[in-house]
Amino acid sequence: MKILLIEDDEEKSRVISDFVREEFPDAELDTARSFNSGLRLAIKGGLYYSCMLLDMSMPNFDVTTDDPSGGNPESFAGIDLLSQMKIRRVNIPTIVVTMFDKFGDEPNRVSLVELVEKLERDYAPIFRGLTHYNLAEDGWRASLKKQISEVIYK
Repeated sequence: MKILLIEDDEEKSRVISDFVREEFPDAELDTARSFNSGLRLAIKGGLYYSCMLLDMSMPNFDVTTDDPSGGNPESFAGIDLLSQMKIRRVNIPTIVVTMFDKFGDEPNRVSLVELVEKLERDYAPIFRGLTHYNLAEDGWRASLKKQISEVIYK
């Protein structure tokens, strides 16, 4: 089984990667750090990824010496990536893993509940769930383990 992790935050990426390797030792894990590199891997590996773990907010491009920011972080880059997957018929079961409970700027700000409703409405069956990541609490681990298990052991 192969899992794709799209996450720009280094520490969060490391913690989630370690978690996946502990809980699913047979899984091969690929990582991407931006919208563009994530979309490229999703399109290229659409037929062999069992699951994708997707951050909601990320830059458009990978960090480089020429552009140390990777571009401005986009609050809804995860939705943009799901939209591109839907258009291209890339049907990797996707679990959103986010640290935030609000997204976007006023007047378009949405809550976590509103985000889940939108993802369920617009991106089913690709969207399979959301885990609210909080390093200070362990609840995210049980949530993510359950969601990944439901996807890969269906």
